[in-house]
Amino acid sequence: MDYKLATYLVYLAVSIPLTWWVGRTLFRNGQVFLDEALRDERLAASVNHLLVVGFYLLNLGYVAVALKITASVGTASAAMENLAWKVGFVLLVLGAVHFFNLYVLSRFRRRRLLEVSAPPVPPTRQMPPPPAPPPMPARPPARHGPEWPQP
Repeated sequence: MDYKLATYLVYLAVSIPLTWWVGRTLFRNGQVFLDEALRDERLAASVNHLLVVGFYLLNLGYVAVALKITASVGTASAAMENLAWKVGFVLLVLGAVHFFNLYVLSRFRRRRLLEVSAPPVPPTRQMPPPPAPPPMPARPPARHGPEWPQP
């Protein structure tokens, strides 16, 4: 078997289950976070399902696009280097998508918490205004005589 074909097969055998495992883990553990962030279990379940579908589409699409190896793979070590490079990028994409989702959902949660939080305490008294500054003294007129050097 050609090293390039073996690298393709191992890449797919590692990337697809890894994407599936991360997506399933995010779906299971993200439900609690979404329930808290959205305060509506039905909406949270729907959003969670849509996020996981988008996650799978994005990451499996990346796995498919990144499948091609342009360099020649003549040795087993070159095959491993290409495989490590490709799987590493898949992991980076998975992590980036995960952190982007967390950022967006934390913004939802923060906005919801601000909406339900109590308003700031109203003031009980007011400070008196500061005294007015003293008036500025009048400026003497400009002098342009022989005693002042001209520029």
